[in-house]
Amino acid sequence: MSNWKTLLLVAALLPATLHAAGPQPTSPPGKYAQLADAKLYYEECGAGAPISVVLLHDGLLHSVTWDDVWAPLCSKYHVLRFDRRNYGRSDPAKAPFSPEDDLLAMMRVAKMDRAILIGNSSGAGLALDFALAHPDMTEGLLLIGPVVHGMASSAYFVERGNRASAPLSNGDVQAAAENWSRDRFLLSGNAAAARKRILEVLLQNPQNLKIGGQLETRPSPPMVLRLSQIQAPALVLVGESDIADVIAYAGAIEAALPIAFFEVWKDAGHLIQLEHPQELVQRFEKFARVADRKEAVVSSNTLRVYVGQYKFFNRTIGISLRDNRLQLALPDTPEKPLFAASATRFFVRTTETEFEFERDAKGAVRQMTIHNADGNRINCPRV
Repeated sequence: MSNWKTLLLVAALLPATLHAAGPQPTSPPGKYAQLADAKLYYEECGAGAPISVVLLHDGLLHSVTWDDVWAPLCSKYHVLRFDRRNYGRSDPAKAPFSPEDDLLAMMRVAKMDRAILIGNSSGAGLALDFALAHPDMTEGLLLIGPVVHGMASSAYFVERGNRASAPLSNGDVQAAAENWSRDRFLLSGNAAAARKRILEVLLQNPQNLKIGGQLETRPSPPMVLRLSQIQAPALVLVGESDIADVIAYAGAIEAALPIAFFEVWKDAGHLIQLEHPQELVQRFEKFARVADRKEAVVSSNTLRVYVGQYKFFNRTIGISLRDNRLQLALPDTPEKPLFAASATRFFVRTTETEFEFERDAKGAVRQMTIHNADGNRINCPRV
């Protein structure tokens, strides 16, 4: 791994116990929200917490996929999860509908003005669409095994899904559910307990096996052509055992979004929340700290003083100014915006790395110091 990646990068299926010092909060019984043309099941906890979080499930399971992260998230955040139309306990779609409108309606039900969206698979695709349609309501994006609407899937990806669901043509829900529970991309290795859980959920909710998105309307132009317009900070997580298409989707997001960071997780597949719930909560807490961090106001005159080149090992870091914001870049690397913590210290929105500019007695900037999440310092003299 390069110094640059090291700089920016700062188990099993068991209930998360990150906040064991004290009673775990319990979620009240789920409720139903009556929208204009559908009734959606939802659960909410932690109302009044300073940071709001919305959990968006994938296209196979429903909101129960978040069971093992629910309690630890509820102990610190205002959290909402719901079953999308056609899934779990919510109504099936009877006419074309907009998933972004449903998400907007559910956030209003929970009285959330702004939230960090955690989406898995097609839920991540919904999070991206919503972030572009409602940027003022999107604090950040944590995307797990994401889908990008409008980005073509490979023939292998399509054939894999067709094979797994083929028994449904004969009404054999049991066989289709077993096929998906054994899918090698959903989970890494044996993961017996998690695979048993998938089978149970699908047998109890056979409607989940139908093509849930068949009546969903998509924004135009498609998201794949507009990724660069999303301004919310994004953390993209992909399991090493996930299918190649998902890794391609994640790469497209990282390349296009101005504020994005991409991680591949070892010993994980498509449903990271089932295999590594504790680690996922821990990673989210780090991301939430930087995504929700308030920015200080610094004059353009002060920012302009920091513009220049800084020596970073055997390379050079460039600092430029655009739209009254410092931009950081290495050669052949897209620029990353820096956000002001103070008049001399700046941070990025996807990691806990900070950049501090130091002046000499005459006020001239002599070096930039990089502070990483481990407390280490890297001094970068001004060239």
